[in-house]
Amino acid sequence: MTTKVEARGAGTFAGLVMGTLLLGASCMIEANPTTATTDAERAQSATVGHPNAEPAPTEAIPDHIWPPRLGERYPNLRLRTPSGERIELASLEGRVILVEPIGMDCPACNAFAGGNRPGMGGFQGVQPQGGMPSIDEMLDQYAGGLTLDDDRLVLVHLLLYRPGRDGPPKLETARLWAKHFGIEESENILVLVGEPYLIGPASYKMVPGFQLVDKNFVLRFDAAGHKPTHSIWRDLLPAVASLLGEVRPTL
Repeated sequence: MTTKVEARGAGTFAGLVMGTLLLGASCMIEANPTTATTDAERAQSATVGHPNAEPAPTEAIPDHIWPPRLGERYPNLRLRTPSGERIELASLEGRVILVEPIGMDCPACNAFAGGNRPGMGGFQGVQPQGGMPSIDEMLDQYAGGLTLDDDRLVLVHLLLYRPGRDGPPKLETARLWAKHFGIEESENILVLVGEPYLIGPASYKMVPGFQLVDKNFVLRFDAAGHKPTHSIWRDLLPAVASLLGEVRPTL
């Protein structure tokens, strides 16, 4: 683990272990936002690893690039789709982007993807978090009836951790994820596969939840992880419609 990767997470291996232990083992968030009083209660834990499951990153990524910072342009990572095509995140600039950092065996992530729908279930036997709606249902309820059929909006499934939580998934596993949740041919849902250099404390702390990026590719709301800055329901989702209505400045 390089210092740069850890600069905004735990600075040492001991810090990494302690941070992981503090995250717990549930990867679940408050299912009923009407009963939660704080952001911490709404996103209880981000559990995508354990002390012995941390592979060494293959390259360093500067701390000013990852993790994303509120009010700044989102990191322009160049990631693979399940088919192997490389896509730069900045190619989505001009649309409002919902980024979901995912641990593939995270119960909340599986619920957000639709795992609680009748006949769906979680990925590879994961039990989706009970009572947690899908992102489609949450957009309908909290974002004024918006749907992922709106071409101004794109949802990015950022697959950071494969089942077992010991690194990013292989492309075949990502293909199976997209197929399971019926999104392999969706025009407005993009599945991207994380890279080993993203593995570290910062990524641990981003699961589960969502980040909202505006048309200028600036991170405006961060409701990801066990201690999010914003609430998914109170802040992030209601802001989607307003960001869709913003006009990009012309140069």
